[in-house]
Amino acid sequence: MLQTALYDYLRKECDTVTDAYATLQQSPGDAGAIHAMRVGVKKLRAFFLLAKQLPDYTFGAGKHLQTARLIQTIGGASRDTYLQGKHLQDYEKKLNWRFSFAHLLLQHKQATAKEMLETTIKYCSLKRLGSLPERFRNAISDMDQTEATTALSSYLKDQQQRIILPTGRAHHTVWHEVRKTTKTLFYQLSIMEQVLPASHTETLLAHTKKAGELLGQWHDTSELLLFTKAAIAQLKKEKIALPVKSSRLIQLLQLDVKEQLAQCREEVKQLMAASF
Repeated sequence: MLQTALYDYLRKECDTVTDAYATLQQSPGDAGAIHAMRVGVKKLRAFFLLAKQLPDYTFGAGKHLQTARLIQTIGGASRDTYLQGKHLQDYEKKLNWRFSFAHLLLQHKQATAKEMLETTIKYCSLKRLGSLPERFRNAISDMDQTEATTALSSYLKDQQQRIILPTGRAHHTVWHEVRKTTKTLFYQLSIMEQVLPASHTETLLAHTKKAGELLGQWHDTSELLLFTKAAIAQLKKEKIALPVKSSRLIQLLQLDVKEQLAQCREEVKQLMAASF
C-alpha cells in the first residue's frame, strides 16, 4: 500500500508540473500555470525529502528536478509580483487612493520576470520528469513496507517537533522558515494520509493546513510592507515628494502584519501541541 501511495502521488504531481510547463510554452504569462508549476515543484521537493527516509534508499532525483526548480523560481518572481499588485489594490481601496509609483515598479518587475521565463522555457526541457515515477517505483520495489512505514512515521513526528515558536521580536525570515517547514510537513502528511491511521494524521493535517494558510497571509502582507517601504525609500532618494497617503498605507500594513502574526503564533502553538 505504501508503494502505491508513493507512486500515485509522484505520478500526479509530475503530470501537474509537465502540464503546467506545456501551457507555459504557449502562454508564458499564464498565472494559473505558473501557480500550478510552483505548487507542483514544492510538492515534489517535499516528496523526495520524505522518500530519502526510506530504508536503504538510493534513488537520486535531484537532476530530474533541477530544471523544474529553475522554472519554478523564475515563475515565482512573476507570480509574487502579480499577487503584490492585487494585494496593494486591496489596501488602496481602503484609502481611496492609488500608489502609482509602486504600480510602475511592479509592472517593470513583472515584465522582466516574464521575459526571463520565456527565455528559460525556450531553452529548457522537462522530458525526464515524465519517466521519473516509473523509475522511482522500480527503485523501491523490494523495500520492506512495514519497516518503511515506521521510518516515515518517525520522520514526520520529528518534523513536527522541529517546529519552534519564534520569539516575540523574531526577524521575518525566522517566521518564513516556520512557514516553509509547516507547508512541507502538510504536503508530506498528505502523502501518508492513505497509509497511516487517521488518528495519526487527521489533527496534524488540519493544523498544518490552517497554520500554512495564516502564515501565507502574513507572508503576503509582510512582503508588501517591505516592498512599499522600499518604494518610498526610492522616492526619497530621488527627492520626489511623497504621496500624502503613503504613511497611512504603511500604518495599515504594519497593523495587519502584527495582527496576522498573532494569529499565526496561536495556530503554530496548537500545531506543536497536536498529538501524532
